Amino acid sequence: MQLVRSIGVRLFAGDRPFCFAGANCHYLMTHAADVNQRPLVTEVLDDASRQNLTVMRCWAFCDGPDEWNALQPEPGKFNETVLVGLDWLIQEASRRGIRLLLTLTNYWTDYGGMPAYVRWRHCILDRTQHDYQKHPTSLFYTDPQCQAIFRRAVSTVIGRINSLTGVPYIQEPAILGWELANEPRCEGPDGNQVLQHWVASTADFARELDPNHLITVGLEGFFGPTTPELMAHNPYESAARHGADFAAVFSHPSLDFASIHLYPDQWRPLDSSPQQLKSFMRTWIQSHATLCGDARLRKPLVLSEFGKRDPNSYHGRDCVYNVDREAAFREVLDCCRELTTSGGPLVGVCAWLLAARQYPDYDGYTLKLGTAVVPAPLGPEAEEEGELRPVVESRNTEGGRSETTTRIAESCHKCDMGPFRGTGAAGTSNYPLPEVEEPAVRLLRQYGEDMSQLCVRAAVMEAGGNDWESGQRKAMASRR
Repeated sequence: MQLVRSIGVRLFAGDRPFCFAGANCHYLMTHAADVNQRPLVTEVLDDASRQNLTVMRCWAFCDGPDEWNALQPEPGKFNETVLVGLDWLIQEASRRGIRLLLTLTNYWTDYGGMPAYVRWRHCILDRTQHDYQKHPTSLFYTDPQCQAIFRRAVSTVIGRINSLTGVPYIQEPAILGWELANEPRCEGPDGNQVLQHWVASTADFARELDPNHLITVGLEGFFGPTTPELMAHNPYESAARHGADFAAVFSHPSLDFASIHLYPDQWRPLDSSPQQLKSFMRTWIQSHATLCGDARLRKPLVLSEFGKRDPNSYHGRDCVYNVDREAAFREVLDCCRELTTSGGPLVGVCAWLLAARQYPDYDGYTLKLGTAVVPAPLGPEAEEEGELRPVVESRNTEGGRSETTTRIAESCHKCDMGPFRGTGAAGTSNYPLPEVEEPAVRLLRQYGEDMSQLCVRAAVMEAGGNDWESGQRKAMASRR
């Protein structure tokens, strides 16, 4: 498996064009840190491999004493067990020909992220006492102490040598790249400048640590003041005021590819017609692809998060009448397929959220691809009070997540399950297992197959002929 590099608007693995279908699974590292939870990790990796999903985006952070399997439970102190779990995850991904896009922090409260650094700085011991009016998350970007602690965490992760393989992370082919932050925003009159400076300086810092891997930042994609002609494409009027100007941020040379997200359920009015939603989704992707392809950016584009809620879920019941999940996936993937096969800048897609069958569908987005697996029993140490602290992510209709993280530890104790376990004491599933493949899953699998075949065709062309078997061997070799 060769390292992936960026040239112009394309990604290359070695000397071959690289494009991919992938998925998000944010919990992989924290679950890999617990040997009893590893079946939920290997199930996801096996599912991805079977579906020709060659990239998984996941968190490489978890901050705070109240987070389950925190990587950084205290400022500047790191849990070696969790780091070994990350070592194991990278090793298992490599064995399956899967690359990992590793995210280093989060704007939202989930898994600690930037708010945890702000609490540490201001000695807020109880997260429930965090007043976001007095201590907003934006303080993270400019406070020297927050940045010193964060950079130590970044150095610890990027500079690690895998304890299982002996391979330094900076030389690890199974790592696709580093994502500086998930969905960073910076509200306020100077928000755009503050965020742009932080991204630029942090990208340069990461580049010094690792000259080999791709670097990006997980923007949602909102257009800002530098592209006033495109602001009409934003999903809602206040999006330009989030301080995350897409074109300005990704103009920095240390960022190798651009990233956007897409959530029609949260970004658009619930009374939008099917045609309005389809038009928005397609225009959102195409407008970013056009910008990335022209002289202002000249960078590859990745749709690193997109999702549509299952209308059969509690969260999705209000979205059932506009566009169902199958129709949304078809519209998005057809648009991405057209852009990729035409040689444009769009090179990757990661759906939200791929999970093991025993993982509850907390937000209505979860995709279950594999077969039902009953995990190994929990060890007695995991039954201690306070150990079971799953997290639910919530988004509001203005495109963001609420500042309050909903926790369901109490309900987990009631059903006698471990973190995201989903099985009762008798080993029976507490969650329904679909008997047939969901249409959206089938579309994602087909897209993965198409991207795999596209890489084969590219290898055939570069081999100077139409020897299909030779092309397949080259494409497989590039994944090792």
